[in-house]
Amino acid sequence: MNYKLIILLAFMPTFGIAKTISVATNEWAPYINAEHKPLGTAADILKQVLEQEQQTVAWGYKNYDLAFELVAKGKQPAAYPYFKTVNRAKRVLYSDAVFSVTSRIYYNRQYESQLDTGKLSKHKFGKVAGYSYGETIDEYLNNAVTYPNEKVALESLLKNEIDFLPMTESVMNTLLNNTYRDQALLIKQVDKIVGHDSLHLIAPNTKEGIALITDVNLLLTQVKNIQSLQPKPVERFKPQDIARLIAAEGYPAIVGQTTLTEETQYYTLPRGTRVLILQWSDKIISPSSTDRIYKSMIDLSHVVVLNGPHVGKELYVKNMHLEVQ
Repeated sequence: MNYKLIILLAFMPTFGIAKTISVATNEWAPYINAEHKPLGTAADILKQVLEQEQQTVAWGYKNYDLAFELVAKGKQPAAYPYFKTVNRAKRVLYSDAVFSVTSRIYYNRQYESQLDTGKLSKHKFGKVAGYSYGETIDEYLNNAVTYPNEKVALESLLKNEIDFLPMTESVMNTLLNNTYRDQALLIKQVDKIVGHDSLHLIAPNTKEGIALITDVNLLLTQVKNIQSLQPKPVERFKPQDIARLIAAEGYPAIVGQTTLTEETQYYTLPRGTRVLILQWSDKIISPSSTDRIYKSMIDLSHVVVLNGPHVGKELYVKNMHLEVQ
């Protein structure tokens, strides 16, 4: 028997041996996408961190509250991503920060006159079951109405069933951009309260849990200076005004001009042509001291043509011909 070979193999590093880690999570777009869809930005970060040692993740979708309880009882090896709070840290182990987010408190501007943003605690809050929003915002949520997910919670805010709703900024913007674009301008934020918090992997306080957290922390240290691993914040979509060109009384032909100078050229535009408003005229944007709006109607706004024979041209068109879609 070759004892030197046995001793050598016993002390060889285990790098290169694939290992799969079971991690509980749940949908939290854009950070965690729905099951059977491409990974979200947070899931992708953890995947790349663990792949440094050829470790892979077996994702299991569970309610965040349930996943936390399973980890705390040692029945689930890990769960992710979680905000760190004092009470939670008494029951589970936390990795170092994997990524960071900004959270805010939102309200419906339709009911702004009824709200006292200086005394938020006297108003009705909503929250999502199993979520923490960081300790800065969580202190307002002791009596909050609980909802099963962000979509239901946001719909409640839009219906004025609650006054305020906390949410991570990128999560709110993703919801508004993808599902509630028509109502996006109704949602405003409380500027004076903002939470900047980190998200972590959690594991049970067991020998196996300690080993996992130690390993993950080492791998996080190796990538801490790679800024491109951090998810970029999702910006709220800024709606652009699209208009259809219509005839107006006394102006059956729709004419667009190339400049506002005397050397301009003119194009005839077919009715129904669609345009993107680049800049509304001052007469539309600014208030008037009179209700005689004729000048406002013949004033010129700057547009780019989206279809028809003059597609792509930037022109100035009289406001009376612009019907916002």
